[in-house]
Order: sequence, then C-alpha cells, then structure tokens
Amino acid sequence: MNGRLAVIVTTLLLATSSAPATRAASSAGQPAKKTTPTRTAAPARPPVLMDEMTMTEVRDAIAAGKTTVLLYSASIEASGPHIALGKHLYKVRHLGERIARELGTALVAPVMPFAPTSDQLNKFPGTINLSADTFSKVNEEVAESLVRTGFRYIILMGDHGGNQPPLKALAPKLDEKYRPKGVRVFFSGDAYAKSDAEIAAWLKEHGYPDSNHGGIADTSEVWAADPRSVRPGKIAMGDPIQRTAAGAVIGPSGVEGDPRPSSVKLGRLFNDIKVRDGAAEIRRLIAGSGQGATPDS
Repeated sequence: MNGRLAVIVTTLLLATSSAPATRAASSAGQPAKKTTPTRTAAPARPPVLMDEMTMTEVRDAIAAGKTTVLLYSASIEASGPHIALGKHLYKVRHLGERIARELGTALVAPVMPFAPTSDQLNKFPGTINLSADTFSKVNEEVAESLVRTGFRYIILMGDHGGNQPPLKALAPKLDEKYRPKGVRVFFSGDAYAKSDAEIAAWLKEHGYPDSNHGGIADTSEVWAADPRSVRPGKIAMGDPIQRTAAGAVIGPSGVEGDPRPSSVKLGRLFNDIKVRDGAAEIRRLIAGSGQGATPDS
C-alpha cells in the first residue's frame, strides 16, 4: 500500500512540475499577438507669434534668419448675433501664423486689436472705434519698436476694410524713414482685398446667395479659424445688402445677406486663399526690395 501511494505521489509531482513547460510549449505554438506601435510625437514647431515667445526666443529667431515681421491689424466690431466681436482677432492670429510659417522667415507681432470702423458699425453694441490718425500713430510707434528689435522687413497688414487706407498711406512714410537704416516697410493688402474678391467670385460661381458683412465668407472664415467664435444656432437670414454713395448701409440685424450656408469647410478653403495670396505678395515685395533674398516657402 505504501509503495502504491509513493508511485501516485511521484506521478502527481511530475505532472505538476511539467505543467508550466506544457503551457509554455502550447502558447509558443500560437501566433504572436499584434501590438500597436507607439507613436512618436512630432517635434513641436518653433513659435512664430511674438506674444507667445520670450525675449531671447525672439532674439534667437531673428539671428537665425526670421528677419521679417507681420504687423497685422484686426478690429473689434459687431457682425450680427452669431459672430463674436473679436472676429478679426481670431482670423488675424490664424492667418498671421500660417502666413509666417509659409514664408519661413517671419514672425508675427502682437495683433493690433482696434481699428477705424464706421458709423454703420458704431451703432451696434461692442464695436470699438479708433480714429484713422490714432490708428496710424499706434502702428507707427509699434513699428519703431520692431525696428529697434532688429527686424529688416516690416509688413503692415489688416483684416478689416477700415485698416486698409491708413496702413497703405503709412507704409511708404515709414519706409522712407527707416530705409537708411537698412529696414524696409511695406503694405500688403492681398490677404484682404485680392482674396476677398476671389472668394466672392467663387461663391457667385457656385450659386451661393449674396452676402457681405457677417455673411457666408465672414462667418465661414472665422468659424474655421476659431470655432468658439461662432454661435451656429443663431445663424439666420440678415438684412438686404444696401449700397449708397456714402457706402454700406447695414440693417438692424448687423448682417448683410444670407449667412446660412456658412461652414467650417468653406472657411478652410477661403483661409487657404488668404494665406496663399498674402504670402505670395510679401515674397514679391521683399524680392523687389533689392535687399536680400526672397523668403523660402
């Protein structure tokens, strides 16, 4: 009896000790489980918005060849119940950063928030107006600081109609002042006027309804630049577009025409046009200055 018990115990011990090896052998015959490869995060791109940079980062960026600066002006204005007052601020930061990266040799100065507006916009709550003289003077003094910082090319830009004439008039005056110091100052308007004309033609060609201030292009562009700036549930038919010898007459809704077909998809398309036109014009201006190479794309 004791002999049989010893045989049984020995058999059990052998079976137990061989189980892990058996399981390992069994699992070895199974196909290996697929593992998801770990994604390596893309390296962060160097900042180009000066207000997000430190003083030494700005200094080093200029030393590394970013000698162009975009002095881009926005506006705080009413555009109906569905668009935030900072519409132009959101667009300028978005477009400015993209244009600077497209150029490869540029930074973006802190955005100029206020601008000359109009009586038609001033009648709505939240619109902030500067006189053209004040607006020009502020741009002039900011440009002086940018010259002192070390930039060689200062590009005056605006994303609002009231910005265009003062900046266009100011640029040659500043260029004459700073050119003896090796600094050029240019006005670039293609990211506004030229691209807006192209966008309007595209909308007409594709059968979209007429609109202007607070309309399809306006809404779509800022929606794509910063989705928080648009209230989709409040997009509604605006007032008829009215033009007189004195200019636009904006109805009580604050919106001209029909913005209802607006979309982020359209905004991305339109913003691409603005970046393309803006970068192309700045390259031409610098290339024609006789002062250095054209920025890389």
